[in-house]
Amino acid sequence: MRLDDHTWPEVQVYLESNHHLILPVGTCEQHGPHLPLDTDTIIANRIADTLSGETGILVGPTLNYGVNLPCDQVYAGTCSTTGELLGQFLSSILAWWKGQGFWRFLVLSAHGDPQHIEALEAVDPGAVRVLELYDFDIPDILDRQQGAKHAGEVETSVVMFLYPDRVRREAIQDFETPLEQFEPYLSHQVQEPIPGSPGNQGYPSCATAEKGEVLYGLMLDHARRWLAQNMLSGREED
Repeated sequence: MRLDDHTWPEVQVYLESNHHLILPVGTCEQHGPHLPLDTDTIIANRIADTLSGETGILVGPTLNYGVNLPCDQVYAGTCSTTGELLGQFLSSILAWWKGQGFWRFLVLSAHGDPQHIEALEAVDPGAVRVLELYDFDIPDILDRQQGAKHAGEVETSVVMFLYPDRVRREAIQDFETPLEQFEPYLSHQVQEPIPGSPGNQGYPSCATAEKGEVLYGLMLDHARRWLAQNMLSGREED
């Protein structure tokens, strides 16, 4: 159930018995030559809509921009903001909703950039709870990776399962940067692109829809448990 599909009197009725709001936060970020720029957004939206259907909690309009690696600016279409501005923007819109009676905001992100997550978690910790959707134990089903990497085997598998028509399979390229070399990029210390990188990390050529079904199920279960832990019964419990 989307907040912006409702009229204001309908939302007012909702607030008589429920003060929670799920808020997906996406990105406009390159995901290699094979996945769309809104990959993080469509995954967060899918989880948010499923949770809403199961719980009756409204879903707020998606924030479609986040904090990306500076080295990704070379990839056409990618657009980032800063952690400070992301936090300020989120704070400003939550202030309006809090004034109307919302008091618990459940923020979902399928984008694990540390500065992105830190910016979200710094916003009103008493009212905001943030879930990084890939923060669950990856089972032993991967062929060439130990965990989730940007547009790699895990993420590509999830999109293959959820939105198979959006994966450009013929464009898939494997590319791996050793962790010790990747850390300066991940910490935003390096502005230049990674030499020779198509944008993704890991082995998307090993991705399958079957793996994606398993991984998405685990992600959804992870989100369900987190949501249950954060659905408190009253404002006084903050």
